[in-house]
Amino acid sequence: MWQKLKKVNTSKWIGFFIFVILIYALQSSFFKLKHWLTDQNSLPLTALVLTGDKLHVTEDVVRSVLNKQKDKLNFFTLEIADIQKQLEDRPWVYSASIRKNWPDTLKIHIVEQTVVAIWNETSSLNRFGEIIQVTPEDKEDYIRLSGEDNRAEGVLDTYLQLEQLLEPTQYRIAELNSDKRNATQLVLKNGISLRLGKEQKLERIQLFLNAFPRIAQKYELSTIDYVDLRYDTGLAIGWKKAKKDAS
Repeated sequence: MWQKLKKVNTSKWIGFFIFVILIYALQSSFFKLKHWLTDQNSLPLTALVLTGDKLHVTEDVVRSVLNKQKDKLNFFTLEIADIQKQLEDRPWVYSASIRKNWPDTLKIHIVEQTVVAIWNETSSLNRFGEIIQVTPEDKEDYIRLSGEDNRAEGVLDTYLQLEQLLEPTQYRIAELNSDKRNATQLVLKNGISLRLGKEQKLERIQLFLNAFPRIAQKYELSTIDYVDLRYDTGLAIGWKKAKKDAS
């Protein structure tokens, strides 16, 4: 009976030691695998595929961001969210999409900002009316908008509506300003200023289009400074100083 009990206890101890050894082996294997997966020299990302817009965001710009992650350029440890944020913090980047392709390739797709207007002469607006701190090389080719920063989207929307109304005509907008009261004044490319006020801006532009051909027949356009359309009926014409002196 004693010998039988002793054999049982011995078997239990042997089983326990085998279990401990197995746990240790598994744990050691796990740490070795983890070290291999996270070691930059084991699965380094060595290829970059850059797609999308490349006018202002070049491969050198992207690589300068990746160089900040040089200790983490491993397939498993690369912090994609951090790289995406750093890229999207660049003035010309609207969005960046990043994905990894096994075993060593990083693919990045860049969508650049689209400038539609110069804003307050110091920055620009993208197509969503967001203020962006970039300056296009061909700055003179863009419409100039100005106003309160918190109304930038509304100012752009007003411009687009007025420009659409003027599209079939010979008149084009060069500048548009919205003051603190949301009153709009624009300057046409022919130099004439239109004062539209706060309300009924589309209707007032239409009034201008209806009346101006007759005004152009009667007066020399180069003598007109502005057309004030802020009246319930009719409009008023302001003359340039030379015209006033001559009258």
